Amino acid sequence: MLHTDLWPLLQSDLLGVLLADDFIGTRSGLAVEPGDVESVINTKLAKAVGAGRDGKVGVGFLVLPVERAEDDNPSLPGGPLKLTLTVQFVENVTLNQSVTGTRFPLRIYAARAAKILKLYTPVGFTQSLVPAAPVISEFTNQTNKALRVGQVTFTALEADELPLRRINRPQLAVTGTDYPYTVTVTAPEAGTIYYTLDGSHPYAGNPTAVLYGGPVNITEACLFRARAFGTTDTQLPSDTAAKTFPQP
Repeated sequence: MLHTDLWPLLQSDLLGVLLADDFIGTRSGLAVEPGDVESVINTKLAKAVGAGRDGKVGVGFLVLPVERAEDDNPSLPGGPLKLTLTVQFVENVTLNQSVTGTRFPLRIYAARAAKILKLYTPVGFTQSLVPAAPVISEFTNQTNKALRVGQVTFTALEADELPLRRINRPQLAVTGTDYPYTVTVTAPEAGTIYYTLDGSHPYAGNPTAVLYGGPVNITEACLFRARAFGTTDTQLPSDTAAKTFPQP
């Protein structure tokens, strides 16, 4: 799944899971797309509380896009991200308690959704959903105060089938007791090594960076920096090795 954009797949999967439920699936469920402007979201809110599959009105739900991710393990370079998933059940209380309304309060739908999603393993993920604390929170929609919202929140840990790993920092060996010095760079895991003499970051896109091909002669004061780059997509570039050569 490397380089696959799982976030929209995750949103679509959650929408499908809830619509497939015999109870929640009678309601209108819609996905809020990233970048939806307020007018579009308001249109989707109005549609959500409109007639559902059973012809009744008053309650619907929106699956929000994944817009928050945290580093689950800051001490592990390239480790999985923890994504926050949000489903908002929306109730127009007046409509919902009318003759054509569902007559089921918002919390009934939200609680059922929480039970359905708990420990569900979405597409592209190897671990199940974990309820946030609190898993359900209720509030009044600030744009349309006639609407009550029951927000259901879970977290999902990205699959780590192909974990990214940072390759080892290059080793610098300096020979000579005075200028010119010779610097030899070794990095067994590297596919390529770039170095700079001006203190800038060594990488292929830096016009002052040089592709390392063998020992480098240092003839004047500089900050020598070298960085190793891997051979596969699962390898993160190394940390930068550096050596300061002072004024003669």
